Amino acid sequence: MEQPHILYSWQVSYFGGKMRSYMRFKGIPFNEISPNIFNYYVTLPRKTGVAAIPVVVTPEGRWLQDTSVIIDHFEALSPINSVIPNTPIQQFLAYLFELWGDEFWIPTGLITRWCHMEENYPFLEKDVANDLLPGFPVWLQKKAAKKVASQMTGYLTRTGVVPKQFDLLNKWTEIQLDALNLHFEHYPYLFGFSPSIGDFGLMAPLYGHLSRDPWPAKNLISPRPHLAAWIERMNSASPVTGDFLADDEIPATLEPLIASLFRELLPYLENTLRVAQPLLDRKGVLPRFLDEISFPLAHGSYQRCAMPYCLWMLQRIQDACRAMPNIQNEALCSYLTAHNAQHILDMQIPRMKLRGLQAEVI
Repeated sequence: MEQPHILYSWQVSYFGGKMRSYMRFKGIPFNEISPNIFNYYVTLPRKTGVAAIPVVVTPEGRWLQDTSVIIDHFEALSPINSVIPNTPIQQFLAYLFELWGDEFWIPTGLITRWCHMEENYPFLEKDVANDLLPGFPVWLQKKAAKKVASQMTGYLTRTGVVPKQFDLLNKWTEIQLDALNLHFEHYPYLFGFSPSIGDFGLMAPLYGHLSRDPWPAKNLISPRPHLAAWIERMNSASPVTGDFLADDEIPATLEPLIASLFRELLPYLENTLRVAQPLLDRKGVLPRFLDEISFPLAHGSYQRCAMPYCLWMLQRIQDACRAMPNIQNEALCSYLTAHNAQHILDMQIPRMKLRGLQAEVI
């Protein structure tokens, strides 16, 4: 019997749902550990360089941090049931949806959790307190939970989750959830009948935050039954027997979401590169947050600090596209040109790697 991996994660974690769902789908045996306060603030930083979850420990004792890195690791080991479509447009969009879920939905994850404290906090406090200090007195557990909550709420202002932008962010969230609900009424996954890396990227915000926290679960997920059913499918350990749509077909029901990617996410990436440019001429670790940028969102303009980690994710997409056979690359370029988005592949990014939660120019 294959030796199980260890998954360090919490149910409340933004990225934990992405990792857990992927490992279940791939049939990777694992034992999940909810890190206590010592694991989180001492063991994980010693092993990975950062206090962050999820983390996977392989049977050989290798510690892997960052969900995209971990997925790339497993995909290289086993192409069976690959979450990477082998046709150019589906593959490009799947990677872009992953970036979208990982990075662009962070403000939604924050506002739906931390701006509805009356409904959410008792649930979160109990969940996190039991994980951090199992068996300890309740007053001490609550103190530990408060420390983590303070760390998380410190991100609100930097990600633009401020009162003057609440209405715009909430409107955008509802637009996207409606579009996802409509799509999943017709297809079980983004690109047909098997989940892609884009589906797992969307599990980051949609499971740990929106489907578990009491306020968004009641007000955002429950009214959208097809989206709720997708979340349930993504959490299932049952084998998936379908495949991606043939002939690189992109469902018409995805078009509103794709339009959002090109209209909103692409300017966010461009402006992030712009403000990062003065730092890219020299090697070194980039700050996690840069200057504030503006970009379209719903029917308005949104402001948040740029997070250059997304440039590493974009470079990963560019690398995958450049590795395509010429005929596939040409098909993708034609698709992007038709959507006025060809320049996403032309954005000049110096070679990067990850260092914890930050991008590093190498």
